[in-house]
Amino acid sequence: MNADLIAQIAAYAIPAIVVAVLFYFTSEKILQRQSARDRFIIDKLSNADTQIDVKALKLQACERLIIFTERIDLKKLILRITPFSEDKNAYQLLLTQHIEQEFEYNIAQQIYVSGQLWDIITHTKNTIVNTIQQTAGKASVQDAHELRNLLLTESVLIQKSIDVALLAVKEEAKHTMN
Repeated sequence: MNADLIAQIAAYAIPAIVVAVLFYFTSEKILQRQSARDRFIIDKLSNADTQIDVKALKLQACERLIIFTERIDLKKLILRITPFSEDKNAYQLLLTQHIEQEFEYNIAQQIYVSGQLWDIITHTKNTIVNTIQQTAGKASVQDAHELRNLLLTESVLIQKSIDVALLAVKEEAKHTMN
């Protein structure tokens, strides 16, 4: 009986051992190939193909600053934002808040553009805000509609500031592309 028992155990054990050994070597090969593939992917990702393209970021910043400058252009701003009451101070605050929100939304763009361009952008924004505040402070302005009409007139006087900002952004973009 011992011989039969040993033969039975061997009949079950030998195929099991063979399967286990084959499984070990096969899985080892699969793991080696997977590791090699993972190393290849990691190497490829760390190469220049996927590094952030600084030129593209600078151009995107220029695009955002063009949009910002156009959105705070006083005549366009006044046409886009209408007073919701007759109170000139409320309208002044509404316009100023809109400009400040636009500015805060685009403030990170300064990382990608020159300091000189950023100074021009902030100067343009400040010029428009000051114009709104000074115009609203005039004694002749009684309500929001008069403020709006006077600001349209004032927008012609500060248009050069907008034009300078737009030109500066375009020049920076052109310089970035070259």
